[in-house]
Amino acid sequence: MPWWWNKKKADRPSLSITPRGDESIASKVDLGALAPPLADYLATACALQQALAARLSILSGGAWGSEDADDLGLASGRAMDRYRRLRELLEDYVEDVATALAGPRERLATHLNRMESARWYEGVGTAYVVTGFTRDFWHRLAEGFDPEVTATLQGILADTGDEDLMAKVLERFLAVDDRYSSRLSLWCRRLVGDTMLICREGLSEASMAAADAEVRLEPVLTDVVALHTQRLDRLGLTA
Repeated sequence: MPWWWNKKKADRPSLSITPRGDESIASKVDLGALAPPLADYLATACALQQALAARLSILSGGAWGSEDADDLGLASGRAMDRYRRLRELLEDYVEDVATALAGPRERLATHLNRMESARWYEGVGTAYVVTGFTRDFWHRLAEGFDPEVTATLQGILADTGDEDLMAKVLERFLAVDDRYSSRLSLWCRRLVGDTMLICREGLSEASMAAADAEVRLEPVLTDVVALHTQRLDRLGLTA
């Protein structure tokens, strides 16, 4: 029976690891031990995509040019598409979606509020970093579920061009005056700590209470930070 037929009153899918060979350090980590119950995974992922969609929409409204406004508006739509698809899955595992999202939304808002900036381009930098970093993390965390669940979740989380849209906005901005590069580079480095905290709150509470939690988590974060560095390298920024 397909996993999505297991409704809210049925047992959740058992956790297992999707084989990935030697393609990353994190492939050797027991991600099943780090992953939360599927309903919790979906709720935190939903809250994150909803928040990103809202912030990108605001950034689009405050854009300095029509091309930037259009690109950020499209990126906002991609995040909202993910939110809708994740929410549809969440409906099968909880009695009330709004209640399930309340806790994750409140915790996420605490972190995102610390990432606020009065400078528009730093706001775009925040959206770019948080989108990519958390996508990579939740993509790996999905490997802690049954392979069919993993494939579905990773398909939803796949980059559909929104990272490229945000990168182009930042590239156009930096092309106007490269003096902003050092400021934006510093800002993006500052974001990593809070973004990691967002990721940690998506993990199983039981796994993080274990004595070896940090040892098991470190390879996953190492993988994700490496991809984050590549993302900034594209813009000529230092991670």
